[in-house]
Amino acid sequence: MAAEFDEPLFDDEPVFDDDFVKGATFTEPSARERARPPSRRQRRRARRAARRSQGRAQGRVTGSRLPWRRRNRVPSHRTAVLQVVAGVLVLFAISFALWWWNSGSRDEEPVRPIVPTITNSPVPAPTTAAPTDIPEV
Repeated sequence: MAAEFDEPLFDDEPVFDDDFVKGATFTEPSARERARPPSRRQRRRARRAARRSQGRAQGRVTGSRLPWRRRNRVPSHRTAVLQVVAGVLVLFAISFALWWWNSGSRDEEPVRPIVPTITNSPVPAPTTAAPTDIPEV
């Protein structure tokens, strides 16, 4: 069974010893530290906190506290699905654009038409014509 906070772990040893208590005590600032004016950072933080509390008291919505920009909000399942689908669509659009860019030209006739060429063929050999006068026998 676990020990309670005020029960000793063992018979001779308390749960919180003196060293632990001394290390855990809060020390008040000295009079010299309290008399020192606040640093620039502390003044800026105090002004910012005052503006925030004043804006909330008047019902204003400040720039960082817009209703649709909640900080510690867990996205819903639908939002997560929409984000995944949007990411896939963006990747598809990028891949399609790269394919389009790297593919061939978009001319109507991308290849030059083949026209008939003139060949240097030899003149046909002369043929012997049959004689038209055939003697009769």
